[in-house]
Amino acid sequence: MGLGALILLFLYQAGILGTSGGVTGYLQDVGPRLVALFAAITIHEFSHGLIATLFGDGTPRRAGRLTLNPLKHLDPIGTIMILIRAPIGWGRPMPINPGEMRSPNIGWALSSLAGPASNILFASVVTLVVANFALPSDLLVHNFVLLLIQINVFLAVFNLLPVPPLDGFGVLYGLSPRPIKIALLPLMRYGPFILLLFLFLPMTQGYLDAFLQGGANIIYRYLGVLAGGL
Repeated sequence: MGLGALILLFLYQAGILGTSGGVTGYLQDVGPRLVALFAAITIHEFSHGLIATLFGDGTPRRAGRLTLNPLKHLDPIGTIMILIRAPIGWGRPMPINPGEMRSPNIGWALSSLAGPASNILFASVVTLVVANFALPSDLLVHNFVLLLIQINVFLAVFNLLPVPPLDGFGVLYGLSPRPIKIALLPLMRYGPFILLLFLFLPMTQGYLDAFLQGGANIIYRYLGVLAGGL
């Protein structure tokens, strides 16, 4: 029922159920955002799997996820949430098994960190291209480039929140000594519920906004230096 409702909402947003503009207008409106989001999610999840594989974990390869094919990394419901222009959306979590890794603790921490780091690297490459090459004067191109940078920065900062099941928690868990791991382990079971509480409880909004804004400002300052003051 829930998936059906989301599909109907997508069809309504796309104009198939009677809104103006139709599918073509909808795709022209949100197409650049979708491409930017799919690219950011794909590189994010692939990087998790790549680092886990380098540490000896064969799980990403066995699951068919060690690829840059976006279709392998998109979650059906998370993708529909993106298509209806909801404020949230997500990809399929990369399956990893620290038990197969050499140095499991460091492997877990670095494979978790790899996702946000890859998004910052992606934003850095786009920034360097903009700073050193003449782009077409088309406004759509400039908007798309801006979206690529903004979405990758937001995805990196958001995932560094030390809240399960986000990557920041994975880094914290991987680097923690065993007694703290034991204390943190139960949180993983309730990770999505904890994350929703953190996102929507009024008492946490100040901390969340400060973390996201502060982290984004740091990355944007770095990108500005990288681009020579762009």
